[in-house]
Amino acid sequence: MRKYLLLILLCFLASCSKDEAKLDNSDEKEIPLEPGNSGEKTNKPKSIWIDAHANLSRFATKSAITSYIEKIKETGFNEIYLDVKPGIGYALYDSDILPKLEKWGDERVVRDWDYLGYWLEEAERLDIDVIATISTLGYGYTKGKEGVIYDNSKWDGKTQMEMLNGNVNNIVDMRDQTDVDAAMLNPCLPEVQAFVISIVEEIITKYPKLKGLCLDYCRWYGGAYGFGDASISAFETYTGETVTNKNNIITASGGVGSQYKKWIEFRSMTVTNLISNIRSKVKAINPDMELHLWASADWASRYSCGQNWASKKYIPSSSSRYTETYNKTGFADQLDVFVLGAYADAVWISENPNSVWSVENFLNTYTNFTKGDCKVYGSISATVYDNKAMSDAVYLCMKNSDGLMVFEISHIINKNTWAAIKEGINRVEK
Repeated sequence: MRKYLLLILLCFLASCSKDEAKLDNSDEKEIPLEPGNSGEKTNKPKSIWIDAHANLSRFATKSAITSYIEKIKETGFNEIYLDVKPGIGYALYDSDILPKLEKWGDERVVRDWDYLGYWLEEAERLDIDVIATISTLGYGYTKGKEGVIYDNSKWDGKTQMEMLNGNVNNIVDMRDQTDVDAAMLNPCLPEVQAFVISIVEEIITKYPKLKGLCLDYCRWYGGAYGFGDASISAFETYTGETVTNKNNIITASGGVGSQYKKWIEFRSMTVTNLISNIRSKVKAINPDMELHLWASADWASRYSCGQNWASKKYIPSSSSRYTETYNKTGFADQLDVFVLGAYADAVWISENPNSVWSVENFLNTYTNFTKGDCKVYGSISATVYDNKAMSDAVYLCMKNSDGLMVFEISHIINKNTWAAIKEGINRVEK
């Protein structure tokens, strides 16, 4: 699921990105490193993410699920983010819309039972909440040409298109790229939004015992995606302007064109519109069902993929990236929970003092952006931490956010950091 986004437009943003990446620390909260239990009697959500691709074979049997969910409970987790519609576009739930996920590359797992249904059954037994996660716009595995968008010609021309190296004559369909996480549909198309919402509706209707639904990959893939004719037409409708040359958006040398700022607002508004439409559907079916979304904690880079997870009350400084009305694209108020992806190698600011990239910094500063519009769970990646760093990172999330999410179970298993996670939780909670 998680790979750090490479900023497609670094070449022309280098002159301003250093300053704009520095977060406003005016409301910074001090997070002390406490040697032991703080004595707080809280019961915050403590979540673990279970990725579909990484665990396809691991959870091929009910007994494996039972064994690991008991380990999850023992560690102190009380919430699971379960990947049920991953980027290949097939379903790990009982779907009438999508084919069942039984093969991914060389891996094949055939179940005659409901994967999501059994997780919910076991979670209820252990008093654990489940949040179903979906790759919102991902519907194809490009390395193997597998998935929904390859199965049906109706998706031809409806995936995201990249303009390579500022060349208006080199527009590539991401279905034909192999270095992407998933082939993603174009969010500005009404038929795409309707299809995505139908998946959301099916999941929350069929599984009312879910605590919520979490959106992943609800974005443009990168800064140079969206240059197909359909997106350009939608941009012209949004702005009332004509695009006579796509280099008026991004120049041939990779610079900022005259229409670039409006392009950034349009792409962000497209994503926010999709999130708002999803929220409306969710709440119409079940007002108590929560809507979550995961995104990188580095707000300053999110413009490139259209994810303004800030409050509409957050107004960024004037720059070559943002229009004066960019704040209206903020979607924090559309979420019940924002899962703040603080996926930094450094845990403490002191380890990386000249960069925003530390778990501590991200947890110090997110409220500058969200302004209290939604709950925020501190989220960390288990790929890089030893036991001490893992305990510290868990502690920071627990101490200075509304909850914890650790990505992802296969990494925890491989690095055997279960005890460190439990220790980090216990440093805050009795």
